[in-house]
Amino acid sequence: MLNDYEISTIEKNQELHPVLSSLRLVAFAVAIVCSIILVPDAMEKINETRADLVDDSLKIRVVANSNTDADQQLKKEMVQNLTPFFTAIQQNESANLANDDVYAELSNYVDKYYRNENVKIHIGDNLMPPKLQAAMFYPQSTYQSLVLTIGEGRGDNWWCSIFQNVCEASAKKDQDEEKAKDEEKEEPKVTFIVWEWFKKWLG
Repeated sequence: MLNDYEISTIEKNQELHPVLSSLRLVAFAVAIVCSIILVPDAMEKINETRADLVDDSLKIRVVANSNTDADQQLKKEMVQNLTPFFTAIQQNESANLANDDVYAELSNYVDKYYRNENVKIHIGDNLMPPKLQAAMFYPQSTYQSLVLTIGEGRGDNWWCSIFQNVCEASAKKDQDEEKAKDEEKEEPKVTFIVWEWFKKWLG
């Protein structure tokens, strides 16, 4: 026979601390208000800083004569050979130094090695096409820029903005894309004899 046990409950008196509860409520309300006020202001400052970087940074653009393979190859060659000048310009821009000497050296180099290509150099406000570069979108607008136009300037262009390593990264990206295209062209086409026979039989 089972013994009867008396079941008893122990009531715990939970003491409420109205002052502590009120402080928690006030802190929560203050946090919400700060989020509402400060977050939009911080985002606005970030957007303003980004806009300043987009508008104030010097842009460099090299425009090919046309879209023929020869003209595009010449443009890529010129970008590669002029990269040391672009790097020097970048360093001077970062140090807030004048680029007059670099521009003069650049002009002499182009005149010496690309005399027959009718390259025109313009430094100042130029209309730049839109570009997405290094997670930064540049809308089409007039920017302070260095533009080298080869011949008629009717071909696809290359351009970058003077930020850390952007010019070098962009040039390397173009080379990698060109290499990938060449490898894709060289890759042999794989065919299946059964499938080709089946298509021929259906045809």
